[in-house]
Amino acid sequence: MDNQRIVVYSGTRNVYEQMYVSLKSLLANTQVDMVLLFIEDDEFPYQLPENVKPMNVSGQEIFHADSPNYRNNWSYMELLRCSLGVMLPEEFHKVLWLDIDTIVNEDIGELFDIDLTDYYYAGVMEPKKCLGVFRYINVGVVMINLDLLRQNMKEIDIINYLNKYPLTWPGQDAINMHCQGYIKLLDSEFNSCGYTQPCIRPKVYHFAATPAEQYKQNWVYKKYEQMNFKFADAEEQADEEEHP
Repeated sequence: MDNQRIVVYSGTRNVYEQMYVSLKSLLANTQVDMVLLFIEDDEFPYQLPENVKPMNVSGQEIFHADSPNYRNNWSYMELLRCSLGVMLPEEFHKVLWLDIDTIVNEDIGELFDIDLTDYYYAGVMEPKKCLGVFRYINVGVVMINLDLLRQNMKEIDIINYLNKYPLTWPGQDAINMHCQGYIKLLDSEFNSCGYTQPCIRPKVYHFAATPAEQYKQNWVYKKYEQMNFKFADAEEQADEEEHP
């Protein structure tokens, strides 16, 4: 799967609706090979195309229940982005992680062509959290080099740290602390939110730290929520039934 375009979402039951809208926005604008949905159930309550695979991760044992970051504002699901190299098969070499509160409004296929040879992650910088040579990224939209993380056992260090020390923004803080010097910066058009540098035409809108009921009223969210979106495999099946 060297050149596969793989995307990962993660979320608890209460955010399945937002996850689905974000997924629709992604598939409406970007060609991908596979999307993995880390969820708490064996099935997802919405129709999915064949290349979208729900994965029940409620029984994961990487982040234990008494971890200081297990029950934070974003739940243990947020921590899982720090363990993808451990959780996913070795034939998965790199993946794109998208938070469920993102809306993809243009093609972001170019992210999969970024050279990550010497980098663990690629993401958009949060200027207010940068100091001197320290570069802090927002990981709501982040390309992840699973091969390099496995090679240097970097995720093991991050996992152990998260299971020991409480952090304000757990997964994000841990990634930035442990991977300095090996994070590639992306343009803010790939993660336009209140924490990143403003851009004129965002490709990805990220409603970071915005209450769901508030951002669900935003025009770009409603655009994909209301879209009568037909997945390709569903269209093909309907055509076969009509013309056997």
